[in-house]
Amino acid sequence: MYLFYVDESGDPNGFAGGQNNFVLGGVAIHEGQVRTFTEALDNVQNRFFPTIPFRLELHASEINAGSGRFRLGRDRQEALLSAAYGVIENAWFPNLVVFITGIHESAVVTPQQALRVCLEDICERFNLFLVRQCNAGHIDKGLLIMDRSGRAQRIRECMLDFDRHGTTHGYLGNIVDVPYFGDSAHTRMLQLADLVAYAGGRYFNRGDDTYLNMIWDRIDRRSRRGSVVGFKHITGSSYQCSCLAGH
Repeated sequence: MYLFYVDESGDPNGFAGGQNNFVLGGVAIHEGQVRTFTEALDNVQNRFFPTIPFRLELHASEINAGSGRFRLGRDRQEALLSAAYGVIENAWFPNLVVFITGIHESAVVTPQQALRVCLEDICERFNLFLVRQCNAGHIDKGLLIMDRSGRAQRIRECMLDFDRHGTTHGYLGNIVDVPYFGDSAHTRMLQLADLVAYAGGRYFNRGDDTYLNMIWDRIDRRSRRGSVVGFKHITGSSYQCSCLAGH
């Protein structure tokens, strides 16, 4: 089974403060690799905080801003982020696969639309990855796991609707059960999803590809040398976009 950990960047109910995109970022991790990636992030923490005996939540925006314990100085903060992103960068396909979907405010009509459209798209892409894996002889189902937030009920409603009526491009037949919600402070895998969402948010909102470049090779594609299919930017017809994502 693949565990699909998804986190968000931005506020789907409103675009403000220079944030004109809402982003969902996810990491699909095979169940047998969870311990490996957990230990890899534990090792990153131990390098920078050797005297802290408990797990810190490695939250990308807090590290970048130097909040709280992460007030390490610009160079050390960037080194910590680089080391954390290195866990994704150094992973092997298909042990860890990255998906990013962003939606620009030009494509949003109602406040509820941004979350639903992004969730539908990123789940469709994860489902298609599982279909390709199945066709290649690797039969796995997927389970959606998201960080706890005030939007949990809305997400449950969306996933139930997708299950009953399908999505724009069909049914999510390989994603089983209801979505589960965890605390990112208690699972390193949601922290990896946070890193992915942050990289997508920085790219779409600020044109900063620093962190996106670190995880680029882990974004889902049809084949090892094929085109990227796990990176989507949803925009309105009035917005001209030339970013690297599919449109």
